[in-house]
Amino acid sequence: MSIDGIIFGYLSLQVCLFVFPFDPSILVCSLPKMKAITTGLVFAATALGQTCETQTLATAPPNDGSELALSTYSYCGGTLTATAFIANLDYDKLVTLYYTNRQGQSTPLSAVQFGYQGDASVSGWEVWNTQTAIYIDGITELLNLTYQATDIGKTYVQSLNKPVQASGAPAPTLPSIPTPYAEPMGFEQDITNWLSVSIGSEVETAFARMFLNINPSIQGDAKGTVVAARSGPSYDQKDPDYEYNWVRDSSLTMDVVKTLYSGATKRNPKQQLQNMLFEYATARATEQNDPNLQTGLGEPKFYLNNTIFSGPWGRPQNDGPATAAGTLMRFANDYLAQGGSIQDVKQKIYDSTTFPASAPVKADLLFVAQNWTYSSFDLWEEESADHFYTRMVQRRALVDGAVFAEKMGDSSTASTLKAAAADISATFSQFWDPNRELLLYEYGPVLRGKSSYIDIAVILGVIHGYAGDGFYGYTNDKVLSSAVRISTAFLDVYPIAKKTADGDKVLGIPIGRYPEDVYNGTGTEDNGGNPWYLCTAAMSQFMYAASNEYAAAGSISITETSKPFFDYFAPKAGLQVGETYGYDSREYRQTVNALNGWGDAFMRTIKYYTPADGHLSEEFNRNTGVAQGAADLTWSYASILTAAFARAETRGQKAYVANLANLGVSRR
Repeated sequence: MSIDGIIFGYLSLQVCLFVFPFDPSILVCSLPKMKAITTGLVFAATALGQTCETQTLATAPPNDGSELALSTYSYCGGTLTATAFIANLDYDKLVTLYYTNRQGQSTPLSAVQFGYQGDASVSGWEVWNTQTAIYIDGITELLNLTYQATDIGKTYVQSLNKPVQASGAPAPTLPSIPTPYAEPMGFEQDITNWLSVSIGSEVETAFARMFLNINPSIQGDAKGTVVAARSGPSYDQKDPDYEYNWVRDSSLTMDVVKTLYSGATKRNPKQQLQNMLFEYATARATEQNDPNLQTGLGEPKFYLNNTIFSGPWGRPQNDGPATAAGTLMRFANDYLAQGGSIQDVKQKIYDSTTFPASAPVKADLLFVAQNWTYSSFDLWEEESADHFYTRMVQRRALVDGAVFAEKMGDSSTASTLKAAAADISATFSQFWDPNRELLLYEYGPVLRGKSSYIDIAVILGVIHGYAGDGFYGYTNDKVLSSAVRISTAFLDVYPIAKKTADGDKVLGIPIGRYPEDVYNGTGTEDNGGNPWYLCTAAMSQFMYAASNEYAAAGSISITETSKPFFDYFAPKAGLQVGETYGYDSREYRQTVNALNGWGDAFMRTIKYYTPADGHLSEEFNRNTGVAQGAADLTWSYASILTAAFARAETRGQKAYVANLANLGVSRR
């Protein structure tokens, strides 16, 4: 076994798990997992004929009045392993070890968080630990251990200033992009048929099933709400309980409704869709005015009667106000373009100051402008940090909002939003990590063992947050570099990725949330994370959108940063750094055809693992491909539709959205 193989063999092992990934307030420790990790480390050291050197600073909790103490640490084979004694002063704790990287610098990335391991032998004390691969950044000195007792608002610090010597195996280097296993080219008829606007196609099924989850007629639900999945107390499948109206999920779903509204050419379907969107605006305003909001407009979810869910949860989630405002502004612009009343838009969509009970957009936009600098939970509801996805959708809301506010005659708000858009735009350089050749999904310490810093949320951030102004768009070289590293990261994670064809048709890589994921759809387990339908659809949509963007530009330019993307996804083109290829060149045509081919390949993976009835759950099993997790996940259906829209646009099918919208909304 190679050194890299041994290191990567235990990179994804995590010491402590969240009981349920959407409730990050509850932590438990997996002792069998600790045993597995220890065994893996011993094996690695033995296989290499080397021993990890562990430094011991304390064998028992301190008795000098201190609230914390680092117990042991080692930096072996590129992995930092450490344990600490933590006084049990409250329930919610945040334990972080800060260090300097190989350049002798301390940054928000040079820190790792600990997880609860178990109770110490001394009453009132706990043992916390971490095992995190940090070979990309390196480590030279431990600076301090910090313990935040969040329930009581106290922070305790142990200064360390301990030089660190590496032991064990040499740290691995950044892995190179693998050799592509296939070279699909162009659009394929099987995907054209699967996504056709016809009875029995997957698009028709996704269309119908998505609308079943809008105003689902359970729990005395309010108009304008969207149930996240048909999984919960009111459905045949009780677990997991997704019987809520999530702010983000609802806005992304209603954005699909907006696209259908814009495309509809028949009167009745168009009126149905318009009514739904105005109902959604009212529902969002109702949420904003709930008297029991805990974190302002960043509250993540509501019951289907549109009252606040106030139980323990990862809050705030500050992407929701941005995506909600964006959906409604895009609807309002199209409504006005088709002869709608500007007074209706002000009263029912925009002017929260004058019409707070019915018009949510201005309030959401100002919330984004005033709160984007604060950390919040990510779209997976697991980590509080500064997230690329959240920043992207916030920026789009601010950029579009400044223009929209001017249209509404609100110059003061427009100025506020424009200034905030400039400020937030200036922060994006921090997400690019040249060591990893990757846009980081979050800027901060390793959380939940995600030491790869790889997350499909970056691609979703581009899909949902690109403002069409050239800022981190589909053909940005840093985005392209991230896309190839994110997608190929799952090749060695999921056993089903070894199946690369359906007959003579190429299957794309099954894509999950992130390589270290342990959520299996109802709980957590070792190697429990699975591919998700919406994540795989995101890569399909990304490929179509990139192809379309290159078609609009009429040329493709290659940089050192973007070349790995093309080497994997368009190797036949033989693109070279520093060259620009025009639309009439062989290289250009082969590249665009390759992107379209991979778009179909990723979609074919979804097709291959979709049950015969066309119903989409949240995930499909990493070993068998069988659907699991939440049933009829609304976002899964929405992602199929948005990918299909992108494919149709790339193919020049201008009537595609209209034909689908004109089917009308029926409930079955």
